[in-house]
Amino acid sequence: MRIFFLALTLIIAPAQAANIEIALTNDRVEVDTGFAGARLILFGAVTGLDDPASVDIISVIKGPEARFQVRQMEKNNLIWTPGPAHLIESAPGLYLTYATRPIDDIAPLPLQDQHRLDADYLDIAIGAHTTADAENAGLYRSAFLSEAEALGLYRSHVGGIEFKKGALFTITARLPTNTPVGEYEVAVYLFRNGELIGSDAAALAVNRVGLERRIYDFAHQRPVSYGIFCVALSLIAGWVASLAFRK
Repeated sequence: MRIFFLALTLIIAPAQAANIEIALTNDRVEVDTGFAGARLILFGAVTGLDDPASVDIISVIKGPEARFQVRQMEKNNLIWTPGPAHLIESAPGLYLTYATRPIDDIAPLPLQDQHRLDADYLDIAIGAHTTADAENAGLYRSAFLSEAEALGLYRSHVGGIEFKKGALFTITARLPTNTPVGEYEVAVYLFRNGELIGSDAAALAVNRVGLERRIYDFAHQRPVSYGIFCVALSLIAGWVASLAFRK
């Protein structure tokens, strides 16, 4: 009878829980006029498991929400011209994933959807002008995701995660040159046999520095003055250029 109850307990016991803790070597990235991308290194440790190397890790780097525009090319006689702009306001400006294996082999689809482990599960709303636009929202969404991937803003990587001695591991990520500024979230999920057994997150700040920072602050804090300044600067540049061509 004792053996029976012991076997029953093992059958209904939940998956072994684990603790995962992460930390960034640098939680602040500075962007200036010569910014050519940055390497981001994350250290982590897994505890509570007999064999830490038997688990899978998925890391998600999610940037601040940004505004994008999607236009469909329309044919007017023999000329193709951009159609009306469809605004996207709820999409992250950067979305990178790193995993020990393909995500579909690690996590079931419901967990991918719940924790937004793939760009296909992001809440991306497309601004529609007509009923036809609303019906083609999926087409605009696919076009946006394809363009974001081509620009390097949305990428899925298999690799970049390396286990060190024992339960220690590192994740090496690469931020592209067009990384937007703002507050980021770096989340790490621990899976074993398709079950989520642990997670942790860290904050990352990407800020402009130097002259670019001052211009950025001026443009956002005083947009009217910044617009007037740009117009005046353009007029002065045009006037100087006209004098040069006269000579």
